[in-house]
Parts: sequence; C-alpha cells; structure tokens
Amino acid sequence: MAHKTLALFLILLLFSSACRSSPSGATSAPMPPPQGDLPTPTAFTQTGTRQSTTLAYHTVAGVDPDLLSLDIYTPPNAQNAPVVMWVHGGGYVIGDKANQMRYKIDLFNTQGWILVSVNYRLSRPDKGAAQFPDHFMDVAAAVAWVHEHIDEYGGDPSRIALLGHSAGADIVANVGVNPAYLQTYGLNLNALTCLAPLDTEGFDKVAAGVGDPDGEQQQWKNALGNNPNYLTETSATLLIQPNIGIPPVLGAVRGNARRQHIEIAFLETLATAGVPVTRIDAHTLSHNEVNSQIGAPGDTVMTPPLMNFLKSCFEE
Repeated sequence: MAHKTLALFLILLLFSSACRSSPSGATSAPMPPPQGDLPTPTAFTQTGTRQSTTLAYHTVAGVDPDLLSLDIYTPPNAQNAPVVMWVHGGGYVIGDKANQMRYKIDLFNTQGWILVSVNYRLSRPDKGAAQFPDHFMDVAAAVAWVHEHIDEYGGDPSRIALLGHSAGADIVANVGVNPAYLQTYGLNLNALTCLAPLDTEGFDKVAAGVGDPDGEQQQWKNALGNNPNYLTETSATLLIQPNIGIPPVLGAVRGNARRQHIEIAFLETLATAGVPVTRIDAHTLSHNEVNSQIGAPGDTVMTPPLMNFLKSCFEE
C-alpha cells in the first residue's frame, strides 16, 4: 500500500514538473547559504502528555512552518541527556516526524535520553517543492538548532546521534559524510556523535542501477535531479574520505542481493576510511520493519544492537 501511495504522488509530481523550474547551464548545483537565521526556541504547539514540544528550527519564506519543525520528547528531569535525532522516510515525497514514534519515545526516554524527530521539506508542490539540496540542508539546519538550543531542554549538545530510515537514511548519510551541509551552519562532522542510516540503496545510486522494484531511482530523480550529477554527488559511499570527522556508523543489511551489496559496501568503505562501523543482520525483516521494530516489544533484531551502539557512542 505504501508503494502504491508513493507511486500516485510520483505521477502527480511528474505531471506538475513543467510548472517547476530548475537551474540550467550548470554542471552541479552549488551549496546555498543559510536561508535566514535559525529561529529562537518559541513553540507554536505544545503537548503535555509526553513532555513533548514542537518547534520551528528554521524559516523559509512561503514554506509551511510545520515542514521545518521538530518534536522534542524529553524524559522527566533531563539534565545533560544524550540526544537521539530521527529523520523519517517516505521517498522524499511523503512522511512526517510523528510517524512510528510510539515505541521510539518509550525506548529512548526510558534510557533518560531526549528524542528529537525532524520534519523537512518534501518534493511535492504542496509540501515545499523541495529539490537538491533542500532536504539535506533542512536536516543540517535541524542539527544546528539542536546543537545550539537542546541544553535549554536538558540535553547535551556534545552527544547527538543522527538516525534515519529509507529516504531519511539517505539524508542522514549525506549530512553525516559530506562536511559541506553542516559547515553551512558553522559546524563540523564532529558535531555528531554517531550515525545510523537504516536501509537504503541511496548509499550508491549508481550501483542501484535501473529497473529497481521499489522505484527508488524515480524518487531520487524527482527529488534530486535538478542537480545533473545527483547520482554521484548524493551517493554517500562515493563521498566518504578518511580523516574528515565522520563519526561511528551503524547500518542494517537486508533485502535482495543488490541492496545487500550496496549496504555492505557503504559500511566497508567507511571501515576502510577508519570509521568504526556496526552491522545489523536484518535479513529477516521487511523494509518497513527495520523502522517499526525499533523498540517494539519482543524485538531481538533491531533494538538490542541499536541500543548497544548508542550506549557505546554516548559512553554510558
């Protein structure tokens, strides 16, 4: 059902592409400067049942503030608490920071950690009409906001883990291995304590090839294709370099042979560059279950190795 919904959105986007302009005459899309200052922490919605707060982390003229907002889930009496940031998936065209949060909130808050779930502009006309590098820049802006303000919520800005699933994993991997995004906001890669990009072929969009059953090539073209070099310039495996501050990385390996090859190659390339890596064998899970099983009662595949990895990163 999720793939059918995504396909309908892609059809709509292709139909409307004539109404969208993209740069011409350039060999690659340059990194833009920040679009305004990061907002001060003024909540525009707040709920009290889980000590959660929703805040705008960035502003872009004409864009719905919800698309540039984050939810902060804080355990009671948080003080110098580690921070887990989550970036949702959805093929760059659907999804929301509230999706599949139930188990994650309990899992991380029980450890005394703060959970921050992030929205970003989507590649739909009604959801920000994002193109490269908007998605990556939005998440980098969210990291910068958390780094600057999370101490006001009892968080430790020196301990931030950035996690994501599917398209969110593609975004997390790019922000975590390409220094340019965080540097736009005055940060280096060492602002992140660790990364967990979970289950995407986007690590190497060239190796993913054509005719992929999940339609990911079309998703990437729709979201990132305004950059003529997007296949290489948004493939995290091809961007990894040693000694640039990439933090420890956890990945999950599952799916068909091509997908497993891409996910393993990403982790092995990191290891060759001197980055500590942890691999989860998730071959028994579906793409959705890699996300939904995190913190789920009885889960033995995703939750234990993820928690061990985060505890090691946070040195608890």
